[in-house]
Amino acid sequence: MMGDASALPAAMRFSTADLEANRQGLLSPAQIARIISLRQRKMLIAASLFLVLVLAATVLIYVGQLNRSAILFGAGAALTVINAIQVGRAGRDYMSVGGDLRRGRVEVLAGDVERVLRRGRASDSYLLRINGAELTVTKEVFVGFRHEAPYRIYRASVSRNLLSAEPMSYGLEGNCSGRK
Repeated sequence: MMGDASALPAAMRFSTADLEANRQGLLSPAQIARIISLRQRKMLIAASLFLVLVLAATVLIYVGQLNRSAILFGAGAALTVINAIQVGRAGRDYMSVGGDLRRGRVEVLAGDVERVLRRGRASDSYLLRINGAELTVTKEVFVGFRHEAPYRIYRASVSRNLLSAEPMSYGLEGNCSGRK
C-alpha cells in the first residue's frame, strides 16, 4: 500500500484554506463549522439514546415491581447505571469539543509516520504513529500516508480530532521542513 498525499485532503475532508489556517496554529472557519455540526450530531444521538434507555429502564423497573421479579427490576437498575455512564461520556465529549472551539488552536505532530494495521476478528484497525502518539484513522486516511515518510499532522488541541496533514521533506542537514 503506497501512500498518496493527493488523496489526504479528500480522505480527511480539509481544504487548502484549512491547511493554511492550521499552519498558523489556528482552526479555520470551515473546521469550526464542521466541529460545531459534529458536536450537535453527537449530542442529538446521545439525547436520543438517553431517552430510549430511560424509557426501557422505567418499563423494566415498573414491570419488575408489578410481577415481583428481581431479575426485571435488576435489569432496569442496570440500564440506569449504563445510562449514567453514557451521559458522562457524552458530557466529556461535549466539553472536549467545546475546549477546541474556545481555544481555536491546533496541535502539530511532525516526524516520520509509521502505519500500523491491526487485524481483528470482526474488523481491522488502522493506526498512525508519529512522535509517540498513536492515532486511529479510517482506511481512506491510512492509505493516504506513506509508511515511514515525514509528515506534519494537525489535530484539535483538546479532543485530538485530526484536522489536516501534509508531507514534509528532509533538508541536507537531516532536518524536516514542510511547505511554509
